[in-house]
Amino acid sequence: MPSTKSIKQRIKSVKSTAQITKAMEVVSATKMRKSQQFALAARPYAVASLEMLQNILTRTEKLPPLLTTREVKHALLLVVTSDKGLAGALNANVIKKAEQWIEARRLEGVSFSLITVGKKARDYFLRRDIPIRESFTGFGDFTTFSQTLPIAQILLKGFQDGQWDSIDAVSMNFRTTLVQEAVVKKILPATPEGLEDAVRGILPEAGRFAASKLPRADKSPYRYEYVLEPSPEILLAAIVPDLIRMHLHHIILEANASEHSARMVAMKSASDNARDLITSLTRGYNKVRQAGITRELTEITAGKEALEE
Repeated sequence: MPSTKSIKQRIKSVKSTAQITKAMEVVSATKMRKSQQFALAARPYAVASLEMLQNILTRTEKLPPLLTTREVKHALLLVVTSDKGLAGALNANVIKKAEQWIEARRLEGVSFSLITVGKKARDYFLRRDIPIRESFTGFGDFTTFSQTLPIAQILLKGFQDGQWDSIDAVSMNFRTTLVQEAVVKKILPATPEGLEDAVRGILPEAGRFAASKLPRADKSPYRYEYVLEPSPEILLAAIVPDLIRMHLHHIILEANASEHSARMVAMKSASDNARDLITSLTRGYNKVRQAGITRELTEITAGKEALEE
């Protein structure tokens, strides 16, 4: 049976841990609310831009190179994780999705490259000797457009130069505070079906902008006859890169919101477990202490009886 001293030391240690996890929970909750505001505020713009592109595509057959589907000989995967841990299974779920994507490309006989965002993805794939084309870290808690712009430029240039015939991104999509899901999204080439899937992935599950309320492509709310000047090719060539940059930026904003939400939930769970453990240890301490008192009383009584005999 453990001594009262060792149990008291364990209680003290658990209390210190609980103070740390509680503080991290409060910090994560604050960051979560701010990152959610960033992600939710960007959603209407992301949805409007993707729907606008989707609508224009239904009215022209002339597509710019960024929207032209070609035979996939080399694919690229953008893996978005966090720089820090203590976020539950968030990073593990993203990496699991990435490994499934890699396995699918190997079965298809397609060569691939990786670009990672966050230390967790970079370190994981480096340990497994999977080549990484580029890696980006240190984006901070609230990513700005200027930070994601270099990533978008690399993707756009690589696709236009023919380095990659297909570009996907795997990241966490923020659904609710308690629910985040790892998803694979098509970045390039953009197709009407892919754009609709992207819009549905951005929209929340319930509320005013719920995905269930989004009309199908053949029932688009836009009924305008566009007059495209100087030409559809030139306009789309100018618009599409900006929309792709916005789409990529929103993916990383969603990942930020998911990270802070997952860390807050993980720290809350750790704090609750610490309180339960403290209660259990305190109960065990009282039992050991009472057993010691009973033993001492028994010894005193036995000694007194021995003296009287």
